Amino acid sequence: LLMVLVIPSGSAESQTGLVLHGMGTITQYDQTGNVLFEQTVHNILFDAGEDFILDQAFTGLGTDVADSTQIGAICLSADATPSSTETDAASTFNTDNVRTGTLAKNCRTDAVVTKATQQATVGPLTFTAGSDGATVNWVGGDTVTNIGVCRADVTDADVRDCATTLFAVVNTSDVTLANAETVDVTYNFNLAS
Repeated sequence: LLMVLVIPSGSAESQTGLVLHGMGTITQYDQTGNVLFEQTVHNILFDAGEDFILDQAFTGLGTDVADSTQIGAICLSADATPSSTETDAASTFNTDNVRTGTLAKNCRTDAVVTKATQQATVGPLTFTAGSDGATVNWVGGDTVTNIGVCRADVTDADVRDCATTLFAVVNTSDVTLANAETVDVTYNFNLAS
């Protein structure tokens, strides 16, 4: 029975999917400083903790972190090989996005990110294709191959390129938009346990 209590209740190596956890360690010493007992156990992340993480990460949900540094934008990309390297930055995402034109604002910020049952939702955001210009989000004829989830714009304006923080990349099915066509994109981040 003592061995069952000493062995941690699961390890990162044996878990599949999301590996988001904390651990607590307790160490007992005798009077001379020798270790008598030590145990490391994974914690249970409660709803309030999950909500706190979401509130600080996504724009409009919390007040402890400035909205200008929080996540809340979705950016369309035409990268033929969407990034899967975790160390890639927003600048890599932007450089690899080989879309046509220089004026289309491919990133939209959700001014009202929502949260329910420990899940944050960005969008749905509508992106419009057209001739290259500041009033469209995508140039007609280009193919959307993936999306980036990025830092929100402080004024909730549409912008060109992912700003500062690349939170996630989603490799979507390829969608080619003609002028005047639209695409709706939604991103869900789920911490429910």
